[in-house]
Amino acid sequence: MEIKASIIILTYNQAATIGRAIESVLRQRPPYPYEIIIADDNSTDRTREIAESYAAQHPSIIRILPRHQNLGLVGNYFHALSQCRGEYIGDCAGDDEWLDETRMARQIEILDSDPGISVVFTDVEEYRIDSDGNLTSDLHSSNPQRKRWMRPRIPGREILLATLNHTTSLPLTLSAALYRKSIIEHQLRISPHTVKMEEMKIEDVPIIAALANAGDASFLPAIGYRYYIAGESISNNLSYEKEFDFCIRDTRGTAILARHYGIDQSKLHSHYSTKLSHAAAQLRHARRPDLIPCLIATARDYWHTSLPLRARIHLLLLRLLSRFPNIINHRRRDKV
Repeated sequence: MEIKASIIILTYNQAATIGRAIESVLRQRPPYPYEIIIADDNSTDRTREIAESYAAQHPSIIRILPRHQNLGLVGNYFHALSQCRGEYIGDCAGDDEWLDETRMARQIEILDSDPGISVVFTDVEEYRIDSDGNLTSDLHSSNPQRKRWMRPRIPGREILLATLNHTTSLPLTLSAALYRKSIIEHQLRISPHTVKMEEMKIEDVPIIAALANAGDASFLPAIGYRYYIAGESISNNLSYEKEFDFCIRDTRGTAILARHYGIDQSKLHSHYSTKLSHAAAQLRHARRPDLIPCLIATARDYWHTSLPLRARIHLLLLRLLSRFPNIINHRRRDKV
C-alpha cells in the first residue's frame, strides 16, 4: 500500500526531548501505512544519534534526512515536505508531542470522506514551565476566542480572514492538523513566495492561508497535541529586539499574503494596528530609536498607511527617553 500520511518532526539540539516526540507519533495506529520524516537541522548535541537509534528500530516507518547546513525553521520544514511521500502531512516539533493514539486515523477518515476539506485539526494542550520549574497547563478549548473555531466545518474564507487578521493566536495550530499535501505543492508551483516565506521565519501562517484559500477546515474533537512553552522560542521571545523583529517580519509577510489572496486591508485593521503598536512598544522598552525608520517603512510600504496612534505614542515616549534618560522612570517589560 502507498504511504497515506507523512509526519514531519523538526528538530535542532533537542536531545532531551526528541525521543518523546518520536515515541508520541509512533503510538499512532492508523489502518494505513505512514512515515515519520525526521528533519534535524544540523544539531550539535546527541539529537541525531538518538533519532538514528529510533530509525534503526523502526526502519519501515522512520526516515532521517541526510545532514545539511543549517536551513532555519522555514527552509528545514519545506525541505522535509519535499521528501514526504504521503498524501497528507502533519508535523511535530522536537520538543512537543502528539496526543490521542486515534488522532491520525480519525483525521485521515475525515479527509478521505470529504474532498472539500483541506485540513483537519484538534484541540491543543499548552504546558508552560516557568524559571522555577513550575508547570501550568491549559486547553485551547478553554479559551472562548479559540473555542469558536472548534466546529465540524469552518468555511475556508473565514479561516483565511482570521489567519491574516491575527493579533496573537491563529484559528488552528498547524502541529495539531493533518492537511492535503497537494494543495501546498500546487501553491509552491504557482506562487512559491506566498507559501515558503523565508522572510517571515515561520511556516504556519502561509501554509494555513494556502489551505484555507483552497478548501474548508474541520475540527476533530480530541486533544491531539501538547505544546511545551519554556524559555525562548521564535514566537516566545525574551528580548525586546527579537520581539520587534518577529512583529515586523510577521506583519510584512501578512501584508504580502493579504494582497495575494485579495483580502481588503480594511478587514485587517486589528492585525496591523496591534502588531505595529506592539513593535513600537518593543523599541521603547529597548531604547532603540535607530529602528524607528524600519517601523515607519513597514507601515508605509507594506500597509500603505501611517502608524496607528498607540504606536506613535510609544515612539514619542521613546524619543523623550532618549533625550532625557535620567528624568523619566522607564518601566521594564510593562504591558503594551
